[in-house]
Amino acid sequence: MRSVQISVLAISIVLEGCTVGLDNRTGGNDPPIWGRIDCQRGEGNPELQKQFDDAKATCLARGETEDVVAGNTGGSPCMTEQGYVLRTRAQHEAACQGVEQQSMRPTKKHISKHKAAKPAPAPLPAPPE
Repeated sequence: MRSVQISVLAISIVLEGCTVGLDNRTGGNDPPIWGRIDCQRGEGNPELQKQFDDAKATCLARGETEDVVAGNTGGSPCMTEQGYVLRTRAQHEAACQGVEQQSMRPTKKHISKHKAAKPAPAPLPAPPE
């Protein structure tokens, strides 16, 4: 009988670990949030905030539930189509760090625009008269 109790205890500990691992995206201090795929920040930008609100309204009109659109029950295919991805803030920052660095690096086109213009060649001397 004692071995059955120990087995049940061991199984319950293993299963508890599995359930904790399933829902780790919503726990903790960094819950998943919707972020733009292009890494633009909506905070403090009324135009981007309006686009986000419009995307949510579109997805609700398509029949997705508020929980799905809010990201509470996983990702929303509709929100992804609208240009948003569901990740934690830390995941967004890590993913967007490369995008920000790339946008700060001048491209060849950008460099060529800002190169100093070559001086015009000096005029040839006038022929002797």
